[in-house]
Amino acid sequence: MTLFKNRFTILALACACSFASAQTTLKETRKMLEEWVDAEKLISEEDSGWKTDKAVLKDLTVALRAEIVQLDTNLAKSAEEAVGISRQRTELNERKLSAEKAAEELKAGLVQIERELLLSMDAFPTPMLERLSSYQEKLTNADKRNALPLRDRLETCVTILQAAHVFNESVNLERQEFRLDDGQSREFHILYFGMSIAYFVNESGTVAGYGTPSQRGWQWERKDKLSEEIRRGVAIRNKRALPAFLRLPIPALKPSSSEAPR
Repeated sequence: MTLFKNRFTILALACACSFASAQTTLKETRKMLEEWVDAEKLISEEDSGWKTDKAVLKDLTVALRAEIVQLDTNLAKSAEEAVGISRQRTELNERKLSAEKAAEELKAGLVQIERELLLSMDAFPTPMLERLSSYQEKLTNADKRNALPLRDRLETCVTILQAAHVFNESVNLERQEFRLDDGQSREFHILYFGMSIAYFVNESGTVAGYGTPSQRGWQWERKDKLSEEIRRGVAIRNKRALPAFLRLPIPALKPSSSEAPR
């Protein structure tokens, strides 16, 4: 009996040990399965992520290649533009030098024209000089003249020359006051035939004569016997008489002091 009990006890212990061992193996197996499932899941996620990243990288590669092509094109274009800009810069420098040279030549010629104009304006009729006084001041005042751009100086000369041309091509009737040899100042009607000769007469017709230009201004000579003919010319110019020929003398030109008599 005692022996049977001992054997039963041993068998029970053996079964208990086997059951305990089986439970341990089952837990380990379950744990391994769980780890394997987790590993498979991680691998699947990594694989899915890699496919996504691969597609993104592929698109990025295509975009970068296109950008590289565009950059190469832009670089080639920039190089070509740089050559063009360099050529334009060279042309602009040449044009600048040419313009500066032309400006210097213009300035030299303009100085000569201004000098000649100033000498010539002494022989301009007084009424015309009064109308051109602002332009004349630009020439006579050295500070104002030098402060003006070349364009303005040229326009000043052109304005004076145009006014002189128009006056010289016309018969101009002016009212002007001046003194004759008797020293008395009078106001006269003056018929300017261009800028070469003029005839004057006072309102009452008692004093008349003619004038000619000189470097000292206009010189007036009294010839009262011309008064009727000059008054008739004034009336024609004022459209108060019919057009007609005037019988007026043309005085001979007097040689200047720098010219020998001929």
